[in-house]
Amino acid sequence: MSGPDRAAEGHRADLEEAAVRDRLDRVGRSVSYYRRPADGRRAAHPPHTRIGWTTGLALGLAVVLVIAMALLNLVTVDKVLYRPAGVHDTLGEIDGQPIVNVEGLETYETSGSLDFLTIIIDGGPRSDVTAWDWLLAELDPAVDVFDAADIYPPDVTAQEIQEENVQLMTQSQLGAAVVALRATGIEVPEEVKVGQIIKGAPAAEALEVDDQILSVDGTKIDNPEEVRVQLQEHEPGDAVSFTLLRDGEEIELDVPTGESDPDTLEPDAPPRTIIGVYLASDFDLPYEVTIDAGNVGGPSAGMMFSLAIYDKITPGPLTGGKRFAGTGTINSDGTVGGIGGIVQKMYAAERQGVDYFLAPAANCAQVVGRIPGDLEVIRIENFTQARDIVEALGEDEDITVPRCS
Repeated sequence: MSGPDRAAEGHRADLEEAAVRDRLDRVGRSVSYYRRPADGRRAAHPPHTRIGWTTGLALGLAVVLVIAMALLNLVTVDKVLYRPAGVHDTLGEIDGQPIVNVEGLETYETSGSLDFLTIIIDGGPRSDVTAWDWLLAELDPAVDVFDAADIYPPDVTAQEIQEENVQLMTQSQLGAAVVALRATGIEVPEEVKVGQIIKGAPAAEALEVDDQILSVDGTKIDNPEEVRVQLQEHEPGDAVSFTLLRDGEEIELDVPTGESDPDTLEPDAPPRTIIGVYLASDFDLPYEVTIDAGNVGGPSAGMMFSLAIYDKITPGPLTGGKRFAGTGTINSDGTVGGIGGIVQKMYAAERQGVDYFLAPAANCAQVVGRIPGDLEVIRIENFTQARDIVEALGEDEDITVPRCS
């Protein structure tokens, strides 16, 4: 074939191939085809968007979980949750201000720490608890779940709870100052009065707010705990003889009593004989002691406040530089009382790496079997015992400390 013939033949082939491509384009650009590479290798398969059954199942479960979480967050439950919260050194400061300050009395340098602990309470009148919150709380060993009715009286408001917590904190701080001052030999006079009468209380018709209690069954009263002790000499329903000072006049009354509700801290404890009032003490402090705990309320830091005040007004650091944490109410006679949220406070202390944790003897039932990690928990009944144990451990004395069992 001559050169012009071969050129013409090649030109026709190019025209035919162009015509084929043009027809394919007209049929539809969605049609794709793969040529075998010029080197003879097998052409790769095109990518595909099909989802495998395992991936589809995982995506389906994820969608179901998201929907379930959304629904659980829309449903509220009548529960109260106790969670661990903050740790504060009573020997230190909050917002740049010392927590404990004493004026008119010589104070001394301290070291180490005497921490008080707080908890977060979700639920009840102040906030809602969702079903999702409840589910997560049941799975968390650091959180306790209660029925709201077991924690709050019916119809109580958030404002009433706040006001009561502020009042209890004020009384706790005053009691701590009295105990610490008396522990150094300073005399602090005390008057026991009716601070508040609970609605429907057995003594509601007999007693009045600000009545000063002079004696019960002829026994002179020097602090509120003595009233409680005298009441336990009677059965619920008995009338008990009170001598009062009301509006400057001394009077005698037979005061009705009743039976206490079950104790949420000790549900198996026998009922107590009560009159249904909150007792308060008026003190004449010879020195000004102020405690600034920020926005913390309630009475549970009383013991730690008393230890901090004592540490500041006595020579030498009580802790020996070690870190102590603890909780418990304090009565003016030095008795340490039980509190709520002991488990959450132990978890807060353990997470902060404290050396020792001081727990009220009244909370032993909640402590046993719930101590987190290697936290060393010590059973405390009164201020004197707490002070002596802290001082001994601070000096590295080899002592046997009481524990809950």
